Amino acid sequence: MIQRIQSVYLALAVVLLGLEYTFDSVWKGASAAAYSWFVPVTMGVFTLAAIGSLGAIFLYSQRKRQRSLVILSQLIVVLGLLILFGSQYATDSLPLRSLSYASFQNWASLISPILAYLMLLMARIKIDKDIALVRSMDRLR
Repeated sequence: MIQRIQSVYLALAVVLLGLEYTFDSVWKGASAAAYSWFVPVTMGVFTLAAIGSLGAIFLYSQRKRQRSLVILSQLIVVLGLLILFGSQYATDSLPLRSLSYASFQNWASLISPILAYLMLLMARIKIDKDIALVRSMDRLR
């Protein structure tokens, strides 16, 4: 049902991925200046992951399809993180390497997709538990 805990985790993942767009320092920083493809590709990847997560909320009656969509969203978030970390590492604007880029917005832009990935992971674990519960109930019939 839509009231299950994995729906809450998926909604939190959508919110965390949406927060990525509020941090201007990443989209106007050194990575965006050095690579013309950085902003549209990264925004597109995170948007695709957010749409997949939002769509997975409404697949509550088809648990296996919901699980597949959550796994796909996880892979897309990992791709976005690789692009985000890789481009910032290449331009030396990663907050871990340079203290001049260690602002709250830079840290939050790196942390929010990681937290979204963890929310997707917890949703997938709960979906797996639902699948196992339904399978065990079918055995009892």
